Amino acid sequence: MNETKSPELRLSGGAKLAVDMGPLMVFMIAYFFGGRLAPLFGGLAGQDWSVSEGEEMYLAVGLFLPAYLAAFVYSVWKERRVAPMLLVTGVIVGVLGSLTLILHNKMFFYMKPTIIYTLFASTLAGGMIADRNFLKIVFDGALHLPDGAWRILTKRYAVFFAVLAIANEIAWRYFMRDCDLTGEAGCSGEKHWVNLKIFGFTAASLIFTGFQAPLIAKFMPDENADTDPSEKSAGEN
Repeated sequence: MNETKSPELRLSGGAKLAVDMGPLMVFMIAYFFGGRLAPLFGGLAGQDWSVSEGEEMYLAVGLFLPAYLAAFVYSVWKERRVAPMLLVTGVIVGVLGSLTLILHNKMFFYMKPTIIYTLFASTLAGGMIADRNFLKIVFDGALHLPDGAWRILTKRYAVFFAVLAIANEIAWRYFMRDCDLTGEAGCSGEKHWVNLKIFGFTAASLIFTGFQAPLIAKFMPDENADTDPSEKSAGEN
């Protein structure tokens, strides 16, 4: 018996890109160009604003948090729902970002990707153990694949997120090994970590997702065929 579902509201491609990448772009601009932009905006406000060396991260985090909140609220408003993973990620971002600013310790924000990627990996792995496919829930109907294909994708993404978590933990500890994370002095290695976080992990995610295209294409249902995609079988990798 088929049940008719009311169509769910979803963000358009451009809006989703803005929600996903907007806060990250705010962080990048604030970190790399905040020192130049602060005097300009300060002049417009009639204030003497400046960013001291070593304070770029605090400025970037301070602007990233409201940008993330705005993106989160916009997403919930447009889609009329709260995605569980988005909510959990938002809580982690808010807590670690706030601790970074309140305690004036950058370590919390350096560890943010590690914690989020570890959460993703453990959630996917735990879901498989409990016979629940959380990756399918995350894709939210964007892909229609048989259960075997979802299991393969889930394994791959769980491993991928675990690798990213380990990579971030190694990277920030290596780049900041000689830095005072609570001090005012600048840290030359910090820019390397920021570049890795913004460009490296983003590129890795895009490339990894691209490599899943053959598997997805193999098991995506053919609109011209009468075969139900659930009748296809996917071998385990």
